[in-house]
Amino acid sequence: MGIIIKQGLKTSIASYLGFAVGAFNNIYLFPKFIGPEGIGLLNLINAAAMLFIPFLNMGFGTSISKFYPKFRDKPYFTSFLGYALVLPIISFLIFILAWPLTQGVFEWMFKSKSQVVFENILWVIPLAGILLIFGLFEAFARANYKVIVPNLIRSVYWRVFMSGIVLLIALGIISYEYLVPSLIFAWFLMLVILVLYTMNVIKLKFSLNSSFWRSSEIKRFNYFSGYVLLLTMGGVLIQKIDQLMVGWYLGTDAAGVLTLSMYFATLIEIPRRSIMQIIQPVLADSFNKNDMGNIEVMYKKSSLNLFLIGGVLFLLVWINVFDIYEIIPRKEEFKGGIYVVFFYGLARVIDMGMGCNNEILVYSKYYKANLPMQLALVVIVVVTNWTLIPRFDITGAALATCISVFTYNIIRFLYLWNKIGMQPFSKSTLQILFILSIAFIIGLNINFGFHPILNIIIRSSIIIFPLVALLYFLKISKDINRLLDKLFKQIFIN
Repeated sequence: MGIIIKQGLKTSIASYLGFAVGAFNNIYLFPKFIGPEGIGLLNLINAAAMLFIPFLNMGFGTSISKFYPKFRDKPYFTSFLGYALVLPIISFLIFILAWPLTQGVFEWMFKSKSQVVFENILWVIPLAGILLIFGLFEAFARANYKVIVPNLIRSVYWRVFMSGIVLLIALGIISYEYLVPSLIFAWFLMLVILVLYTMNVIKLKFSLNSSFWRSSEIKRFNYFSGYVLLLTMGGVLIQKIDQLMVGWYLGTDAAGVLTLSMYFATLIEIPRRSIMQIIQPVLADSFNKNDMGNIEVMYKKSSLNLFLIGGVLFLLVWINVFDIYEIIPRKEEFKGGIYVVFFYGLARVIDMGMGCNNEILVYSKYYKANLPMQLALVVIVVVTNWTLIPRFDITGAALATCISVFTYNIIRFLYLWNKIGMQPFSKSTLQILFILSIAFIIGLNINFGFHPILNIIIRSSIIIFPLVALLYFLKISKDINRLLDKLFKQIFIN
């Protein structure tokens, strides 16, 4: 787990560089120059494209990570890579032909309250194709433990490019109508960079062998991918349905406010994304070797470390949220999203506190159980959004997500405990919960009358330094302590 934490830290640094650029974009640049409508437009086009990705990649993204260790030393390895790339491309070509069947659905959803989204809906086609190929090459890189550069491309390069586009719009060099085409071009550029990196570093070779495509090995791959397809389909619905339903019920501007608020909650989840990218191939290898001891260690440590990190980040975001919104240009248009930050942030902490339970279930022999769980969760997500959005607007969407994430994680937790006898919690979990609760109470009662940025700095310093010192001396997480020791040595010795 130490290696995973170390690599996860490097990947998180790349993600936080992206977050720094994203913070400039989302707190200042986007609100000032494209407003809620522009932010909502970009997000809804992206969400619409993401809806099709599970069907297009056919579950191959996760399957590549699972089967790569098994096929790596086989003579048909290049045929496996060719198969994993060509079939999704064929599915994309079929998607283009079938597009007219979906356009009526988008017209029904967006034409009345999100007209600007409907006017740009055709851009979903190229965006879906680019995201499809990008995800496949990310999977190839991840299977080879090369996650830092792909994460840098996704987290930093793309955001820098979008900053440039919005600045060009602000300066009048290009018009607002080119906002969505610029999004597509940005993703295309990122795809080219990723493909060049992957082909150069990993030296991938692809071949097409029809006899391998009919083999028993590929049948197992297809069987697993079929289940992953259904799972990812549910996962994408769970992640995107709230955004699409807000656009449908409340309009593009409301979707923009929701998007901005979700961005602050995303900060909390960055360490989980980074660490899980590294854990996935390790879990696949551990299950391949039937090393249940290592799997249990990763389960417990991922839960402890991610709950600690996520809890601290949620603490910092929430105690400063009102000052953060004071900084945003056109703040009155965005303040309706403040409590969205709370519920989305809480959902992220719950998910992180459960550790790698989803990844364990996906790579275990019990992976089929994920399907009925996902289907149940999709129903919960749709029903809660349908019920809560009309009552509480965008806050209702965030509350629906929080309820859904909590329910789903409890079901997975109980299932894994019953089937493989593993659960991730310890007394250290309760210690973290108690300490963070006290810190929340103190932080929410620290108020100053200074400039919002100064308020954020002072309040965060008053909370974070004693908190980190307490957690360090209590030795709640050995992995975090080792990282802090290394950091202290680099600062004070070098």
